[in-house]
Amino acid sequence: MILLVLPVSTSIFMVHFFSAESIQRIPIGIIHYDYSKLSERLEYSLSANPVLDLKLHCSDFSECERGIRRGEIQAFIVIPYQFEKRVLRYETPVVPIYSNGQYYLTNMFALKEIRSVFSTIGSNLFTRHIKEPIKTEIHSVGNSTGNYQGYLGLGLVTSIFHMSSILIAVYVFSFPLRDRKTKEYIDAAGGSRMILWFASVVPLILISWFLMLAVYTYTHRFLAPLTLSEFIMVAAGQFAMVLACTGAGISFVGITGNMRMATSVAGVIGGPAFAFAGQTFPIIAMPFFVRCFAFLLPLTHLLKIQSQMILGDVGLIPSWDSLVILLGMGLFWHLLGGRLIFMRWKKWNHD
Repeated sequence: MILLVLPVSTSIFMVHFFSAESIQRIPIGIIHYDYSKLSERLEYSLSANPVLDLKLHCSDFSECERGIRRGEIQAFIVIPYQFEKRVLRYETPVVPIYSNGQYYLTNMFALKEIRSVFSTIGSNLFTRHIKEPIKTEIHSVGNSTGNYQGYLGLGLVTSIFHMSSILIAVYVFSFPLRDRKTKEYIDAAGGSRMILWFASVVPLILISWFLMLAVYTYTHRFLAPLTLSEFIMVAAGQFAMVLACTGAGISFVGITGNMRMATSVAGVIGGPAFAFAGQTFPIIAMPFFVRCFAFLLPLTHLLKIQSQMILGDVGLIPSWDSLVILLGMGLFWHLLGGRLIFMRWKKWNHD
């Protein structure tokens, strides 16, 4: 499995994952302050572009801004007042484009296509003596300085603890099986497998969680301070992710029955998780089965929570869905892992 199957299958999987020639259907929004034939033509061209998905029509700026903060759209365009009249008067109006400041790759594709649409529309106007009859102006929502150090740093920190939480759970729960000390451990717990379970799980989760909070706080110093409610939401999400990851690690031990195979499974699943979590490559551009895999990763949902908190106070409502999913994952994996590991302990205790 490790020598032949895993390297080949993982390589083929990664090649197909990055096989798309271009990103498709990036969700964007638009604000109309000028209802004219030219603005309608621009909207039609944006809708017809295969890279863009004109998903949101906003009544004002704050509505589109909330759409970016909630992850509903990646960018939005503001058609200014008297847009058509100013173009026909050769005044070269400026059209502001606001994009999500965290996702560089997605922004690059979206902004390129939006500017291409504006350039095409402008070139077809009767203003040939003006090089740019319509100008665009790029703005960033949430990362106005264009500094990605903190954003990528936070994502990488989270992915490291995502992996370490799985691996340490694999080690802690496979160690008694590997060294045939299961009976010794159960005797030390007063003959109770439940006490042994809690004595193993609770310190493991709390130590991993506190360490992650400390490193996250240190890394977050590059960005604007979080409010108390935002910090509580991030901390709750991190706890839920650690809970889910430790449960997954325990389940891998219960399924495989030995440290070597459980560690290999954890490495194959958790190792490339950051590439699939949407922080560097947008999930919306991934194949369907890869998006399903990304959804099953606890890392994906915690990064979504962290991103929403970094962008500012969004009422915490969009983050609750991700938190509930993480808590559901934690409950599922711990119930499955507990059932499997109790069976292993019972068998090895008698042996």
